[in-house]
Amino acid sequence: IKLAQRKNYHQMASRHDIEHITTIACPVDEVWSALLDLENWETWNDWTTLEPETTVKEGAKGKLKACYEGDGVNFEYFDFEFGPVDKKRYILTWFGRVGPCGSLFQGYHTMKLEAVNKTATTLIHKECFRGLLPFIGLGLPYRKLKANYLKMNMALKKYLENSQSQLEA
Repeated sequence: IKLAQRKNYHQMASRHDIEHITTIACPVDEVWSALLDLENWETWNDWTTLEPETTVKEGAKGKLKACYEGDGVNFEYFDFEFGPVDKKRYILTWFGRVGPCGSLFQGYHTMKLEAVNKTATTLIHKECFRGLLPFIGLGLPYRKLKANYLKMNMALKKYLENSQSQLEA
């Protein structure tokens, strides 16, 4: 492999990368507050929770709790670290690695919000996978993750829109 190709390896897309875009009928600040309220994720999210050791900030570490079936029974735990948490641009990121410098596995997760207008928000939910295991299709149930991230988006949408309609009633 040429040096230029190796330098850009981390930028190359994986066949397992995930991206879902969902519009939520809520103001961007309310959606952002719900994303940062990690202790409350279990009320709307049956697939993933984040349990940080400290506050939500770049460099903080914790445990990611994953339930691939969304049944609240079988969980797997993974170490993670928050990447940039940008409250002005509404970006929440976290990542995990396995092996030296993530050579076996790297997952980089992003939840980004964009205001559509004063009452609606676009959620852009992504994960990029790198390393040997994703390259050969091992390490995680990638198809199930792709479906679960969409379910997670829809669950957040339902939770927030139901809360919004209760406030308006």
